[in-house]
Amino acid sequence: MYFHTRLHSTLTMRNGFIAGLFVIGMMGFCAQRSFAGTFTLVDDNSLVDFDTDDQLNAFNWIVEGQDQLFQQGFWYRVGNVAEQSLHTLPHPVEGASDTNFDGNNDTLFVRYNGAGFRVEVRYVLDGGAPGSGTSDLAEQISITNLGRSPLDFHFFQYSDFEIFGTAGNDSAVFNNANSVRQFEGAMTLTETVVAPVPSHREIAFFDTTRVKLNDAVATTLSDSPPDSFVLGPGDMTWAYQWDVSIPVGGTFQISKDKLITGVIPEPATFALLAIAGLLLGLWRGRNHLFG
Repeated sequence: MYFHTRLHSTLTMRNGFIAGLFVIGMMGFCAQRSFAGTFTLVDDNSLVDFDTDDQLNAFNWIVEGQDQLFQQGFWYRVGNVAEQSLHTLPHPVEGASDTNFDGNNDTLFVRYNGAGFRVEVRYVLDGGAPGSGTSDLAEQISITNLGRSPLDFHFFQYSDFEIFGTAGNDSAVFNNANSVRQFEGAMTLTETVVAPVPSHREIAFFDTTRVKLNDAVATTLSDSPPDSFVLGPGDMTWAYQWDVSIPVGGTFQISKDKLITGVIPEPATFALLAIAGLLLGLWRGRNHLFG
């Protein structure tokens, strides 16, 4: 067990223009570098940080200078044993790339090697034009059975977004079986599971769901609340679960897309928070306990 502490700081900027130019230059520099399992994707008005060696996995989705994400991580289990965080598997193959040739890495690929199976995850960040307030993060997950018998596999995605960087004012709702929406005021995060529809799902207040994923007992999400029932406001989290039997040599694929809309802060704020996220590594003031 260990504590993961993130401190979020508000600073004062006197010259947003100069700082903005500095950030633009540093984005190009930082996007080309990674340390151990840490990666940064940058595209247009957006930046996403990843730590593939940590249960947090994806964090710091900054759009127009405003951070919207505390954690998006994955868990798995084989059969009815307790699920494990995906980051605990060896992942020797990983790397970021610049697929749109703008000088910044916008795509991350990670391959996890399990006992008789392989999980591959690809993220693609598609930022909006500066001032648009939109950003898109596509995810493709492939789970391949490398064993000699069918694989009873269970895969979980856990998401802890903090709209406008605050933890207590969000609401969340399942639009339907494969779409969830989290919002505060005019700011909205929507995730659509393109395919396949999850077997189970759950919206809950922090950190009910994550405790279940880490409690050393096999978990089945609660399938609550029902569609169109808005839960909140509060510190909201949500999760999806896929249960599948993968044949020998077969591959199970999940395709998802997250869309953020409605954030247009002042340019000086963008420069300020980008500097904090890229250079200072200041993490928000909340202690999270991980198993």
